[in-house]
Amino acid sequence: MKTRFLTRVTFTALLCLILTVVFSGSLPPFSALFQPIYAQESEQKFWVFDGHMHPMSSVYRRGGTIGEPNADPRFTLPLAEQGGLGAAFVNTGIDEFYEANHLAVKDAIRQFDHFYRELAKYPDRIRAATDGDQVRALRRENKIAAILSIEGALAIESDLGVLRMYHRLGLREMNLVHLLENNIGDVMHSPRNGGMGYGLTDFGRELVAEMNRLGIVIDLSHTAEQTVLDVIEASSQPVATTHSGVRALVASPTIPNWSDEMIRELAAKGGVICVPFLPMVVNQEFHDKYHTGRPRGSGLMGLEPLVYRGDPTKIFDFIEERRSRSSSSRSERARQRSRDIPPLSFLIDHIDHIARLVGVDHVAISSDWGGYPVNIRGIENAGEYQNIAQALLKRGYSREDVAKVMGENLLRLFDEVVKTAEN
Repeated sequence: MKTRFLTRVTFTALLCLILTVVFSGSLPPFSALFQPIYAQESEQKFWVFDGHMHPMSSVYRRGGTIGEPNADPRFTLPLAEQGGLGAAFVNTGIDEFYEANHLAVKDAIRQFDHFYRELAKYPDRIRAATDGDQVRALRRENKIAAILSIEGALAIESDLGVLRMYHRLGLREMNLVHLLENNIGDVMHSPRNGGMGYGLTDFGRELVAEMNRLGIVIDLSHTAEQTVLDVIEASSQPVATTHSGVRALVASPTIPNWSDEMIRELAAKGGVICVPFLPMVVNQEFHDKYHTGRPRGSGLMGLEPLVYRGDPTKIFDFIEERRSRSSSSRSERARQRSRDIPPLSFLIDHIDHIARLVGVDHVAISSDWGGYPVNIRGIENAGEYQNIAQALLKRGYSREDVAKVMGENLLRLFDEVVKTAEN
């Protein structure tokens, strides 16, 4: 009985193989006959490393959870999994108002806590990672690697001891300058030195050296040109800009796009520039319609004085009132600007420019989910990452080069920075 059963199974398998050959005209690999369908489908997706996003700080400020649609539904775990996201620099966002009023460290710690609490809700889907080996291990398990990051070094309140403690808590990437100049360097829209800014300060050089020693990726987004060049020269490790476009394609004193010289210097040091899904960064027409005029300044205060002069016991009420006002205007901005978002081809133009200028090894992608209220048509939520890969393939990029842009370049940089640390 057992022998006859095995004979029938074997005959059925051979019959399926013969029919496949007859109707397709080719013999599939033997291993393919025994692979589950979902495995074959997943191989068509490129692994994604997103260089800059805010989903944790978004739900921290606005409520909800990353596992389901929330106040900013462009990023949820189901969408991220659908899009092939494998790793991301997940940012803690600190407003300049907090530093001016000595609340930055407290708010950063609270956001770190929220980061880990969110991860604890979904241990089978997303985990924290602090080095490249952990990212690869999570990749093998089909889990997302979340790398704790900070946008704006003002979060350390000029204290390297605070930086060291953040590192112990898992910090592995930090942007030096955000929306206003600080005691590290100048902001991109600086009027000084012909627009190039005042460069890296003495404290900034100490900070760069300590980030190198600890193995924290230096992010130069929003940073003025002279400071960028100074940091690249001072750093013993490759650096990144996690959300910058190409100035040759979109020129603006208020948008953090990079000149060809800056891109060449970054690449010469082994760095990576991440082109973001931000319409004002990649499209001149959108920029000119919505982003001319004065610089943005603090998210809470704009360019108003940052030091709070009211009743100290009411400062958090003041912050909440300001934040509520900002949230309502954000919704209106999203509604207006969604009508004019440019197509994906403009993002690909920026990637193409960088690849032709310095090689495909130095360009990557970033979403800024939770940051700006709208994105680019064709990549409007985390389920659409693969549209970028397909667009690059249509431009003639090889699958190997597309894989670099989609994630391998950032993983290489992250790996090198952590492994060359001396901590």
